[in-house]
Amino acid sequence: MTIARFVCASLAVAIAGCNPITKSGIEAREQAYSRMDRTNAGIAYKQASDALQTGQLDKARTLVTQGLERYAQDADSWALLGRILMEQTRLDQAVLALNKAVELDPDNATSHYFLGVIFERWSKDTQAAAHYQGAFTAAPEKPQYLMAAAEALIASGDVLAAQTLVNSNLARFEHHAAMQHLLAHIAMLQNDPETASLRCEEARLLAPEDESIARDLCRMRFRNGQWARCIDAIEDWQARFGGDDPAMSHVLARCLVLVSRHNQARSSYRVLCDRDPENDMLWRERGLLAWSQQDWQTLENCTGQLETLQPLMYESMLFRAVCVREQGKPGRAKTLLEGLVEAHPDRSEAWALLASLRATAGDVQGAAKARQIAVKCDPAMADQPRVTGVFGAKGP
Repeated sequence: MTIARFVCASLAVAIAGCNPITKSGIEAREQAYSRMDRTNAGIAYKQASDALQTGQLDKARTLVTQGLERYAQDADSWALLGRILMEQTRLDQAVLALNKAVELDPDNATSHYFLGVIFERWSKDTQAAAHYQGAFTAAPEKPQYLMAAAEALIASGDVLAAQTLVNSNLARFEHHAAMQHLLAHIAMLQNDPETASLRCEEARLLAPEDESIARDLCRMRFRNGQWARCIDAIEDWQARFGGDDPAMSHVLARCLVLVSRHNQARSSYRVLCDRDPENDMLWRERGLLAWSQQDWQTLENCTGQLETLQPLMYESMLFRAVCVREQGKPGRAKTLLEGLVEAHPDRSEAWALLASLRATAGDVQGAAKARQIAVKCDPAMADQPRVTGVFGAKGP
């Protein structure tokens, strides 16, 4: 060892001996390092968040991982890593990261929420609901967490729990349109269309520019038997949003029939059938309307189309029997109906028509038997004029 090195080494020992490192000094130094690591992790978190927002997923994952290597106790960074991994469809890894965030901070609402999203994707609705509720407990000011929890409960089959959850927090969100809309859907699931309609009307008032609420109000009024008000709602939807939805037009056509606005209903069904000529339900309903109005030409057209689409459909054969009867061929119509009731022995309309034709042919006993079966299939047929008169002779 040279004299210079010896002097330096001796000086270092002397200095150390004169100024020993204390325990508190070590702790202070570690705290300083920890603050520095935390600061650096915070910077990495911000950079990773910006990268995620611009779709740079690999860069975002690298940055947040580097931050966690410096400071692994940051729950928000683990939550961010989980979100990034979700975007990269690495769901198993995302769950590990999000669970780590929850472990570090049980009240981390973001982690609970995205865990709920993942479990919902996996159709594990009960677990999804639990995490959504955890998110709402941690951040009760956010209605989207409450709604997500309720929707997951509905998906799991526990509609009552969903209703209880929403109602217990409704005072806080009473004027939240989406919350009223959700309660309307819950009421529909509980087979309570009246409440559903009222809730949806409230949502419509709170959010007049929300098209989905406007559409659902139309459907709910229909389900509640409010035919005229349903027409008003559809016309309002059409005027406000310029709607041209075949499904909504179908609902409108049905309502027009039910309020006896038959001319408008005929026009609506003609447009619907022209637009969707392969839809046998439309042709069936249009045929029933034509039958009720004794519009035999339209009924013939509907029958021909149904025979092309569904030749063995009950209505195809029923309509054909009616058309043949109106062509002055009661014997042929009776033969068709006898084959129809053999194939569909529990359908009252065919039996009622057969009763009428048998009576006309003088087969009193056969007519009585057919009428008896018609009434058994549908007690409303007990009114004899409906069986052998108006219904049996001219319309449904």
